Amino acid sequence: MYYTGCDVHDKITQLQHMDADGSLGLFMEVATSKEGFSQFLDKLDAPTIITLEASGQYWWLSQFLESHPKVKQVNVVDPRRCRKLSEELSVVCGYGRAKNDRIDAEMQAELSRRGLAPTIHVPTPEQLRDRTLNRHRFSLVGQRTRIIRQIQGLLKMLGISISISKLINDPRSQKQVLEALPDYALLIVLNLLTQISVVEKQIEKTETMLDEVLPLSNPQIEILISHPGIATVLSRTIKTEILDIKYFAAYKYLVSYSGLAPIIQESAGKKSTIKLNRFCNYYLKYAFIAAAHGARYHPRYKRKYEQDEKKHGPIIAKLNLARRIAKTIYWMLTRQQPFTE
Repeated sequence: MYYTGCDVHDKITQLQHMDADGSLGLFMEVATSKEGFSQFLDKLDAPTIITLEASGQYWWLSQFLESHPKVKQVNVVDPRRCRKLSEELSVVCGYGRAKNDRIDAEMQAELSRRGLAPTIHVPTPEQLRDRTLNRHRFSLVGQRTRIIRQIQGLLKMLGISISISKLINDPRSQKQVLEALPDYALLIVLNLLTQISVVEKQIEKTETMLDEVLPLSNPQIEILISHPGIATVLSRTIKTEILDIKYFAAYKYLVSYSGLAPIIQESAGKKSTIKLNRFCNYYLKYAFIAAAHGARYHPRYKRKYEQDEKKHGPIIAKLNLARRIAKTIYWMLTRQQPFTE
């Protein structure tokens, strides 16, 4: 069995080859391209297990390497967890705290050789398409919200009170507001209104494509929409971010991946401040919290939510409900069953 570690950068990549005993073999620095990797792989006598971090170029690299005859397996690892493991492993291997690109590549291979590589699931082309489209829509909606807040802040500063929907959709009200603005404010508001129009058209086109690739007739979308507080947008977000529920061996891993599992640090019987893990999937975290907001008064959740709200306050109560919803969603998708009260 042979192992290869890759330290991938934008333009160049360091590759370190080793055998099953940990003896170092070929080391090369190649261009981060298909030709560069092929140049290295063509020099190998037998297939190898390649390990690389989930950096910006990991997806196309993993797709290319998996189809190469000299590659037996591709391990794409979580950069944050891999970094911590590599720091300790480099000490074991005699490098101390030294760090360079060659050592990083060697530690990637060593992690796979020792069975310690914290691998992640690489999305299929279809999963990548769906997730990227949904995240793009998420980004566009955020842009529109930021532009609207800029307009509201400027008008508020000038003592003008009008709703954004009225400013955009009512020509008469828009004309009155624009006539009352000084020249500099008029220029800014007109520019921002133009940006809103452009972003809304982009959102419409993105949603049209999402309707084609993730229609409401999709079996998983139908199951998710059956849950209270979850409609089209949240159901697509949950589906595209989970990718496949089989990736999670238990519901607690979905809760942790969503950033809803509290971190408790305890020593000598004393507990520090309880907080949530910031290393998580923020899109999934948003979806579950938004679903909790919409489902907090549903008969199934109302009693427990009100108890938590009275005891801990509305924020903690909503986070507790989001965790329960994540657990419910896990079992709904695992069993392929819609929500039942």
